[in-house]
Amino acid sequence: LTGEATNIEPGVRDNGAESWRKALEDALAVYLKDNFPAFGSAVYGKLDGDTVSLTVAIENHKYNPDNFYCGKWQSKWTVEFPTSGGFAKVVGEMKVQVHYFEDGNVQLHTKKTTEESVQVSNPEEGAKNVVEFIGRSEKEYQLGINENYREMSATTFKSLRRALPITKNLVDWHKLHSLNIGRDLMNRTT
Repeated sequence: LTGEATNIEPGVRDNGAESWRKALEDALAVYLKDNFPAFGSAVYGKLDGDTVSLTVAIENHKYNPDNFYCGKWQSKWTVEFPTSGGFAKVVGEMKVQVHYFEDGNVQLHTKKTTEESVQVSNPEEGAKNVVEFIGRSEKEYQLGINENYREMSATTFKSLRRALPITKNLVDWHKLHSLNIGRDLMNRTT
């Protein structure tokens, strides 16, 4: 694979939804730059009868082999509303994948779906309200994951750790192993 796109053709845009799509893309750009350091995104729109449908895709990733972890954030948002405005139904699915690989292999795969109605009277106001909902939902999800990690660190992960022996001293396994090797050698020579 060369990683190069070839035979690129322009896409066909639905002019009936373009003003709404463009307003959402512009409002989303500010949110993404403030919250996602390595993002990729796209906003698609179409007009089906008298219903505008918009789809937002967000992806961000972090690859850090020096610290033995990598992670990926993905979210997809669909927005549907009548061309006359009113309220839009916004449905979002957020996914997080984290992989930690120092002295083992620990992975987290999680997702959350959310839904809300937001006011859309014109493209700019509608885009602002949709992006506010996306930002609120993603922040709530991130804070929930952080809290879950704190709880797991204090409970689940702690119970997985090996407890100290009754003497409350760590066992030096290397020293113990070398004593066993020495004893085995002495038993062979006698």
